[in-house]
Amino acid sequence: MSWLFLLAGVWALLTGQAAPLSRAAAQAETGTICVATFADTNANGLREADEGPLAGVNVNLATGGVIIATHIIAEGEAAYCFENLLRGVYTVSFTDSPLYRITTAREGTFALDATQRLTLDPFGAFPVGAEGLRAEVVAQAAAASEDEPLDTSTRLLLATVGATMVMLFMVGLGAVVLGLRDWRSQRRRAARVPLPPPDLLRPPGAW
Repeated sequence: MSWLFLLAGVWALLTGQAAPLSRAAAQAETGTICVATFADTNANGLREADEGPLAGVNVNLATGGVIIATHIIAEGEAAYCFENLLRGVYTVSFTDSPLYRITTAREGTFALDATQRLTLDPFGAFPVGAEGLRAEVVAQAAAASEDEPLDTSTRLLLATVGATMVMLFMVGLGAVVLGLRDWRSQRRRAARVPLPPPDLLRPPGAW
């Protein structure tokens, strides 16, 4: 019976029926994309020797605009690999978070060949932490409170001062107007007083 299998193999090779099998085997070969993170404590975008992995970072793997896998970096996890990936173009992206400030590239697109193991540059971010986040929230609340409207007592005081200044201005303006009217009245009365007869203006003994 072994010679029958041998003949069948030779016949398949001669007729080209083994080609689809080889193509299917090549298509079934898969590659790997590995990602890593680091806590960029000096925020320079470069991984130093004393900067370890940054936990809590959510990384997404997408192809054709569709996310096909996601992973959250665990505490102490040096790297994570997306495995069993067919040949194609993939986009790796890291999600923003209030707990860190990104200092390296947030995403990248890469072409993966069959059986290829692609290791990406580590993703870096400056860790804020819960305490730092709380301090930022407090600072933002304090800055927002400075822009709030004045309280009732302050508004009343400003209104009173403004009204007093307006009243003093009106009183001064009224005094000026009354003074001008009195001056004009005096000039009119002086213009109406008749002059004495010419004879009364002569000195005694002049006639």
